[in-house]
Amino acid sequence: MVDVVWKETSPQFAEMYSRCDRPSIAREKLLRALLPQLFYSVRSERMLMKQLQYNLLFRCFAGLNMDDEVWDVTVLTKNRERLLDGKVAHRFFDRVI
Repeated sequence: MVDVVWKETSPQFAEMYSRCDRPSIAREKLLRALLPQLFYSVRSERMLMKQLQYNLLFRCFAGLNMDDEVWDVTVLTKNRERLLDGKVAHRFFDRVI
């Protein structure tokens, strides 16, 4: 279900990011990581990062391989704020839920 909604909203997310900045966390992975945080009531982003380090369910859902490095919590926070400021992210979450 998340994949279908992502394909529908992906063009709107692409417009939010500059093409000349350094690469950031993939928007799809960021949104996928935030969903289990909501579903499993993970209280903070620090706890979410710990879950992503050792919980295979969270890793798989976020699209991370077993050997992928987990993002620093500050990078996640900054990108999350940019992403959630747009109405596109709200539409994404509304469609998924």
